[in-house]
Amino acid sequence: MVIKSYIEKNLRAINRLYNKSSRIQEGLFYSKLAILELCGWIEVSMDDIALRTAKRLIRDANHLHLFEKEVVKKVHGFDYEQHFRRMLIAIIGLKGIEQMERAVDQLLFLPMCGALNALKPYRDKHAHEYIKGVTLRLDAPSLTINRFYLVCKGLRDVEKVLKSMR
Repeated sequence: MVIKSYIEKNLRAINRLYNKSSRIQEGLFYSKLAILELCGWIEVSMDDIALRTAKRLIRDANHLHLFEKEVVKKVHGFDYEQHFRRMLIAIIGLKGIEQMERAVDQLLFLPMCGALNALKPYRDKHAHEYIKGVTLRLDAPSLTINRFYLVCKGLRDVEKVLKSMR
């Protein structure tokens, strides 16, 4: 998984700026930035987990290249079902997904999926528009940081289980 210290540092810096902001619009900017920053890290981390799993399990260089080109490069999102799970299915198959989903710690996995589901509507909506006024509602960076920890713990557990699979 991509190193968490950079994103953690970025989110904490954004939260400090949010807490110091004196205008509502500034707070919205920082809230949006925190969400987009975290979602970018999640996408990169999921790609990294999938690629490292593929490199460990796929022996044929052509198949590995095909996986990277036709699967990973075509995934543009971080939804568990629609994006991450599909990448993993391309590597370990449906049977492997069943095994992995049974083996992960549900106390880490379910909160991760919940955090991903909570972030997705914000990211989808706000990644493709600008802040027009101050009536917009966005979660504070502190809530985004909490979601980061949930996602990070869940992804680490998924990665641990994938590493144990043959």
